[in-house]
Amino acid sequence: SPEWVCELWEGDRAKWRLRSVQTTKRPRSFFPSAPAKILDSLKEAIGVAYPGSLQKSEVPTGISIVIVILEGSSLKKFLPRIRKLGRFDIHEAPVSWSRTYSEWSGEWTVSP
Repeated sequence: SPEWVCELWEGDRAKWRLRSVQTTKRPRSFFPSAPAKILDSLKEAIGVAYPGSLQKSEVPTGISIVIVILEGSSLKKFLPRIRKLGRFDIHEAPVSWSRTYSEWSGEWTVSP
């Protein structure tokens, strides 16, 4: 079962929101300074959740990361680089259906 959830909130106030599943502590936020820095901010969040896990080594961490990408997410272009986080067991979970709310338009978008 998951220990941490890290959600990417996209848009002009983009941030990664990291929260522990095992505690009610307030979630921590990591703010990419530009769209190209989204992966760097994810690595920062992983480093907080699992200190020392991003250090170079050939030894696997024993940690699995499951990536769920909704339709239209800019995270999709970072998948090849995320897969190169070699010490982790990376899984991409397919999305068969999603519903996304746009703060800009006030409408829900359903993707099959």
